[in-house]
Amino acid sequence: MAGHIPGIDVSKHQGEPDWAAVRGAGYAFAYIKATEGIGYVSPTLDAQLGGARGAGLVTGLYHYARPDTNAPEAEAADFAGQLARTNSSAGGNLPPCLDMETEGGDLAAWTKGFIAALRGHTGRNEVVVYASSSWLSGKLATDSWVDPGVSLWVAHYGRPPGEPGYLTDRVAIHQHADDGQVPGIGGATDLNVSLVDLQVLTGGTGPAPAPQPAPQPAPETYVVQPGDTLSDIGNKVGVPWQTVAQANGITDPNLIYVGQVLRIPR
Repeated sequence: MAGHIPGIDVSKHQGEPDWAAVRGAGYAFAYIKATEGIGYVSPTLDAQLGGARGAGLVTGLYHYARPDTNAPEAEAADFAGQLARTNSSAGGNLPPCLDMETEGGDLAAWTKGFIAALRGHTGRNEVVVYASSSWLSGKLATDSWVDPGVSLWVAHYGRPPGEPGYLTDRVAIHQHADDGQVPGIGGATDLNVSLVDLQVLTGGTGPAPAPQPAPQPAPETYVVQPGDTLSDIGNKVGVPWQTVAQANGITDPNLIYVGQVLRIPR
């Protein structure tokens, strides 16, 4: 544990912050709204992401779920497109985040379906799910979809930072206020603290690289097939499985998924 590391999350409501002022005030990370439902991309996504990265904040993107309207697989595909375009799903970024706060159908099944689909698109096992304490404890049946690759971001206001009412070993971030006054941002801003070192979440050592104009295919990749193990894959591609694991940020060799795209270093 690394104490409580302050961060914020933003959407179009925060406009284009003065990110140098945000960073100067001690905020170390920012989650930025990318998409909602299907077909909506936040109009401030690119400016906010570029500014936050340029100021040295650790960044990640979140998707606002609409389980009342759409299938989880379709929303995951839409979100994955923006993650790829902005180079935001690879290690070094905060894990892609699913924001669950809209009612609709079987919320636990929807969440599980979204996570599986997103992993298939991005090849990244780490995913963050945002919800309120009451939803996590009462509506989302977390034991049906929380696995070692899932971290939880808990919204619970009026409590000390780092002490939400829902707290398990999978809780990594606490959103403790929605009315924060942050230098460089006009109006109210959500305030968060990370309960873990940011490198635990990013799998990297610093801010993500600058956005790329278009995703570039990896020099060589391998798509995980049914029955594959990392050892099998290493033998097939002629690279030690430990090297494949390291190149893809895999800490547990048992946690690979059918359809996952692995980078094969040469």
